[in-house]
Amino acid sequence: MKIKEVPQDGKILEKSGEVRDVCYAVDENGDYKQVISVGWEPKNEAINYAWSIIEEEAEAIKKDVEAGKLSPLAFHIHKNVMTPEILASYTGFSKREIRRWCKPRHFSNLDRERLEKIASVLKIGVDQLVRVN
Repeated sequence: MKIKEVPQDGKILEKSGEVRDVCYAVDENGDYKQVISVGWEPKNEAINYAWSIIEEEAEAIKKDVEAGKLSPLAFHIHKNVMTPEILASYTGFSKREIRRWCKPRHFSNLDRERLEKIASVLKIGVDQLVRVN
């Protein structure tokens, strides 16, 4: 592909303002060069599909939270495309603690300091962390 042919269909990546793809294309001298792309249609479709699956799973978790089977933390972990292990690594809490806090009875016993630490990693407020709306 030539540099002028690198797709610039920015329906998704361009909106974020931060994410770009690096593609390799041939310049006028026949040398490969890195070229920044803001996306192309097949990639946009794949990203949309992946996010739709994440949203469906999040809705199922939300129902479990509302039914008292899971804590809001389980919802927010999934919504942020994380796992308890990833959240543990960012917060400094153990994986075991994070998994326990995904259960309502343990989550309800968390003190403000721990809630604030978790919320800051998830880039939400504590008031948002304790609910699923």
